[in-house]
Order: sequence, then C-alpha cells, then structure tokens
Amino acid sequence: MIWHSFYDQHGERVQEAAGRTLEEAKRHRSQRLHEVADGTFARGLRTGGSGVAAYAKTWIALRREEGVRTVDREEQILRDHILPHLGSKRLDDVRPRDVAAWIRKVSPTLAPKSVINAHGVLSAMFARARFDELVVDNPAKGLPRGILPKNVRSRRVGAWTRDEVAMLISHPGIPEDRRVAYAVSAFTGARCGEVAGLRWRDLDTKARPLWRWHLEKQYDGQPLKGRGAQGGPPRDIPIHIELERVLEAWRTDGWARFMRRHAQPADFVCPRENGKVHSKQSLGAKAVHRHAVVAGLSSEGRDFHSFRRALITIARTDGAVVDVLERITHNSAGEQIDGYTYFGWETLCAAISCVRLAPATIAPVIPVAPARGRSEPPHPVTVAVTRSSEPPDSPRNPGALSLEAPGVEPGSESAPWWLLRVYPAFCIAIRLARRAGSPYRYRPFIFALLPSRVERASQFGDASTRALTGSSLRRLSVQLIRPRERRCYRSHLQIPGCF
Repeated sequence: MIWHSFYDQHGERVQEAAGRTLEEAKRHRSQRLHEVADGTFARGLRTGGSGVAAYAKTWIALRREEGVRTVDREEQILRDHILPHLGSKRLDDVRPRDVAAWIRKVSPTLAPKSVINAHGVLSAMFARARFDELVVDNPAKGLPRGILPKNVRSRRVGAWTRDEVAMLISHPGIPEDRRVAYAVSAFTGARCGEVAGLRWRDLDTKARPLWRWHLEKQYDGQPLKGRGAQGGPPRDIPIHIELERVLEAWRTDGWARFMRRHAQPADFVCPRENGKVHSKQSLGAKAVHRHAVVAGLSSEGRDFHSFRRALITIARTDGAVVDVLERITHNSAGEQIDGYTYFGWETLCAAISCVRLAPATIAPVIPVAPARGRSEPPHPVTVAVTRSSEPPDSPRNPGALSLEAPGVEPGSESAPWWLLRVYPAFCIAIRLARRAGSPYRYRPFIFALLPSRVERASQFGDASTRALTGSSLRRLSVQLIRPRERRCYRSHLQIPGCF
C-alpha cells in the first residue's frame, strides 16, 4: 500500500491510502490537487464524499438501465447484508480492514456461498465507483487469503433416471401444470427460468420434422444465462414428439381448465394460478421434492435442474452427438472452430429424436388431503369402480352411483342426483342426495380405498373394473361398499390395509 502524506488547510499533517500501485498513487495525487485547486477539498466536498447507501441507489439504477438480470437479487443483498453495516460510511473512507470486519460479522449468520455472493456485489459496486472516479481503489478487491470462506458445496445435484422422469411427468397425483413444466425441462434440457418464461408464441408448430422453440428470454423478459449484462444468445430447441403430444393436450384442454379461459399467444405455457410468471422459488424449489414424495421417489440430491441433467445424460446414452446436443442445451463456447460450425435444423431434430423417453403408464389415483392436525403429505389412493347392470336410480341397485366430470356443475347433465364428497380422513364418502318421491334418505356409504400400486384388474374379482381418475370421470356406475360388508369385501379381494 502506498500512502499519501500532506498538510490540510489547518496545517495538520494527514495521511491517506493512495493505492496499491504507483499508477493508482499518481491518480490519487492528481485528484487531491484538483480538489485543492477548485476549493472542494477545503469545504469538505471531496469527490468520494457521498455515502455508501446513497451511491448504492445510483448503482442499482445504472444496473437496471443496463438490463442486468440479477439486479433484483443484488438490491436485496445490499439492503439485507451490506448497507446495515457499511451504509453509513463514506465511499472513500471504506478500507480493506472494514470489508474484512464486515465479512467476519456476517459469516456466522450466512452460508459460505452467500458470503461470497455478497462480497461479489460489494466489489462490483466499488469497481463502478472507481470507474466513476469516486474512489481511488476498490477496498473489496485483493483481500488476504483466509478472509473469505471457502465455497464448499453441501450436496451434489444428480440427475433423475429415465424411469423417474417418466413417473414425474405422468403421475396423476402431481398437478397437471407441474407435470407439463417437468416434461418441458426433461425433453428440452431447459433451465427453470427458461421453462417459466416459455410463451405459446415462442413455439413454431409448423416447423418440420419437429416443432421449434425459439428461446430468447427467461422468466418475464430477462436475458438468458450467459456472460455480461446482455446474457446468452438465442437458441432453437427441437420439441420431442412426446412433448408435442403433451403440449397439444395441455393447450387444447388442460390450460383452459387451469386458467378458466383459452390460451393466447402471449400467455405463459406454465403460468402460476394468477397467470403471472413463475419464480425459481415457486417452480423449482420445494415443489419438486413434494411431488417426488407423491410419486414415491427419493428426491435426495435432485431438484428442478436435475431434469436438465437427465436429458443430457439420456441423450448421450441413446447416441446423440455431443457437439449437436451442446447447441441445444447450452450457449456453445468450446473450440474456436465451433464458431464456424453450423448444424442444420434436421441435425438438431435428430439429436432430440434419439431420446427414448415417454410418460409412464401407471394406475390413476386421486390425491386426498390429510385429516386436520396431521402433518404427513397426502397419500394417493384409487377407488374401485365397477360397471353395474342396473341403472343408478334402480331400487334393485341401491349401491350404484353416477358421477360427473370434474368442473361440471351437478345437475347440468341429465339432472344427476348423486353427489361426491371428499373427506379429509383418507376416505371418500358418497352421500345419497334426496329427491322428491325417493324412499332413500341422506345415508353415507364408504368406498374401499385401494393402494396406488394396484397392477392387475383381477384383484377386483370377475366384474369389469375401471379406475376412477380426475380427468376421465364420465357417468360411471360405482358399486358402494357398506360398512357392514367391509370384512366380506376385504376377504374377497384380498387387499391389505384398506380399512
């Protein structure tokens, strides 16, 4: 460190740090001479006299104008971790020892990675202040070894297996909008923000041999991940044939039921319930772990980014060319010759088409909410549905029930007089609705709850059976199991744990 010694207007000797190199010391001396010449130094109006908190607002505004995609995160770090400790200081009064003391103060309450990120924000702000000639040196740069904590990853993030991906994109216990989001990431290798920012207008359904996704932005118009404020370049991503089927079914039916209106070109493909864009926390944080539990999978070491890892792993295993796959999933930054290499659209489609991945065929289930006071997640169950030879309103078939499709108001089709109620105690009860002239009163009947992993219809006896799902309910006759018949039914079907 080079020190600059001089006498102020009161004749007192003053020492200031002039920088670490001779060039910085000369620039510091020139700055002080300029302040003495125009009188700003004597009046206490030195160039670096603005406070850290005041300059932080200016710096954040500049970052927003530059279109930096992490500006909101940087503003939050400044507000929560930096300004409470250094905000009252002047820019030119902050010394490396002050930065070191700040790091030691916040380290007990923050993870090592968070401390490193906060230090990076502080260093970037002082680097801009140095460019604006508000400070001579960046006090956050060049700290001695050992001041910053080591960035030790607490866990390794792995990839979902082929069967696990198939389960997560098809399990009926997972909300349909999340299954679509997982399928988009699993078939394209897109990141969480890229999936959240996908709009219907970004899909070219007329492209052949596969649909084209022209990826330009992530989240709500933010630049793609890459170097610099402008982010990475756009990418053209082929849509796997299986993903085409998923998106077509979601666009024509599922999206309208989810949002209660038809999709427009500017709408997000996987929006939140209010129609706005998902965040990383709402789409890819704890939701993936919850849905993995519903599907009976272990989520240890896996998250939303694991779908991206799964696509790359499966594609390379199935024979995709690595260089071509890189153009689909990454912003290619390999050898110099890569900048002169062009892969046509058919070549990109061939790399995706070789992926052998399809939704799993599993028994449909109905998720039932837990009872009050229970902290366990809802367990998926299925309900045995039998076809009866007698109509639902026949007196000879008092144990039959006619159900309506989800979202259809009871009474809107053929005036059905049966109502379905879902109770929180892991049971589904049917209550017979009373009508004029009917001898039946309101009497509850209890369905048999079957495990979600029922594989053979022969377990249900000789009767023709079907599973009751939330997407295919159409006036089915459901045979009720009365409480006094539980023992007989259990013995006949040999299904453990039903009652």
